[in-house]
Amino acid sequence: MCYHAEKMAPARETRSRYDEQYKRLFAFPTMVEDLVRAFVTQLRAADFSTLQKLSSDYVSDELLTRHGDTVWRLRLPGGGWAYLLLLLEFQSRDEFYMALRILIYTGLLYQELVRNAAPETRQTLPAVLPIVLYNGTPRWRAPLEMGELIAPVADDLAPYQPAQRYLVIEEQHLAVDAVPSGNLMGTVIGLEQSHTEADLIRVANAMPKRLDRSENGELRRVFIDWITSSMEQVRPAGEKLPAVDSLEEVQMMLQERMRKWPAQWMREGREQGIEQGREQGIEQGLEQERALLCHMAALRFGAETRERLQVLLATIADPDQLAEVGGRLVQCRAADEFIAQVELLARS
Repeated sequence: MCYHAEKMAPARETRSRYDEQYKRLFAFPTMVEDLVRAFVTQLRAADFSTLQKLSSDYVSDELLTRHGDTVWRLRLPGGGWAYLLLLLEFQSRDEFYMALRILIYTGLLYQELVRNAAPETRQTLPAVLPIVLYNGTPRWRAPLEMGELIAPVADDLAPYQPAQRYLVIEEQHLAVDAVPSGNLMGTVIGLEQSHTEADLIRVANAMPKRLDRSENGELRRVFIDWITSSMEQVRPAGEKLPAVDSLEEVQMMLQERMRKWPAQWMREGREQGIEQGREQGIEQGLEQERALLCHMAALRFGAETRERLQVLLATIADPDQLAEVGGRLVQCRAADEFIAQVELLARS
């Protein structure tokens, strides 16, 4: 069972596109296999050639109410199946009752498996693997055990309480080299942890060569779209990205454009502020620059971030520091991280 939690709410269009990229990514058995191989030692010996995405015949609408949720299964070394429920959903922080939510999904899955079995069949139920794939900046602090959500009871009642544990993968707090070489989850983590254009270039240059194989063409396209979507967030107004079809073209485009775009974007903003300052005075020019930064923050991370930034910028009067805020806005991929860095600038 795999659940994906989000970063701090980006702008609606960016969030929708980011959401869709993850759904596309984990629709490939290759990605599901690499996820398991990287983080679930207990299943590394499973027969991944049997990895199968279950159709809606096995899963009810009640279980998969959200577009993109899928159920996978693979055969265990000693026989039998392990089921993985992938829930690709975005949230701003950890969910305190995640253990309960997973317990409910597991029960619904078992209910469907029993419903689809032959009436006379009385078999044991298969194992379910609960995984939370989390990319938020704050550490995950929600209880990992269902039992931690239940009030303490006497020893004679304890055996009757539900029990289940899930595994959390905190993408923002993992070392990329902790993932086996060539594993595509290393690329996912690298992209999640990319805060600057240099980070993005490094990840693109280190993408596994197996993506170049013809059978991985569609999966390669998803990674290319992810990188180009990241570039869309920092491109100067009016400049269009060229169409790219290969990793080599992506690397060349990054080298040629990503190094100059942040400076160009900030120059445009500074020029507007300076011009406004000439006409209405230096302070009004700074106000114009603050307004531009707030506007861009809203487009990138949403209205809540704009409101938080507006309060912080009111304490910053140094044009160089305002320019630094613009650079951080371009570099940071999470709203919490961006606001934390602006708070440091304001205190300095």
